Amino acid sequence: MRNSIVEKKLIEELLPICKYIQAKYRTGRYISVCWKSGNQNHDAEIIQSGAYIDQGYYHQQAFLEITSAVHPKDYLSRELLNKQGFAFSADGLKRQKDGSIKSEPIVHTNYEYIERFSEILLARIKDKASKRYPDHTTLIVCCCLDMLCTSEEWEYLRRCIEKSQQSHQFEEIYIYETTHEFSFSLWGSSSSNNFEYRTETIANNNEYPQP
Repeated sequence: MRNSIVEKKLIEELLPICKYIQAKYRTGRYISVCWKSGNQNHDAEIIQSGAYIDQGYYHQQAFLEITSAVHPKDYLSRELLNKQGFAFSADGLKRQKDGSIKSEPIVHTNYEYIERFSEILLARIKDKASKRYPDHTTLIVCCCLDMLCTSEEWEYLRRCIEKSQQSHQFEEIYIYETTHEFSFSLWGSSSSNNFEYRTETIANNNEYPQP
């Protein structure tokens, strides 16, 4: 239920930072991270070293900002799971006058629920993009879908987000989901997205990228 600041910070900030570091740390790109708890305009600072940094592909000092994209009724789902151990999707949840939570099954057709979630995700990106951050800041978005997501559905979500052409100031927007750990990135106009795409593709083929 995230009743204290400890659980909240762990789930909403520290674990997404760990996921990002695990995904991006590689031979030639070594990353040290310092998480910051406070009201500053970023959640963590990273120091990078290695051949990729020496050759200018990445900046030595950069920053991380973390946010979550969740269904507006996610808190009801967590409460019901805590009380009775199960709940239908968040779309079918409703708080009753007596304080109890009514849970009804909901039927989705095709990619309907992915399209709805894409609106939630874009709203989080838009909100963060409206604020000021240090140069070389990466936005990490943790997606908590309230249903299981297949690789095809995740690919459809990626296309929806890219098609929106949401403007932003970030060097990278790293988007991932928590169940299967699917992920993709959106890039700023000045970032080295072609290089990053190449290295990630090579890494997925179990080969080591060359600086």
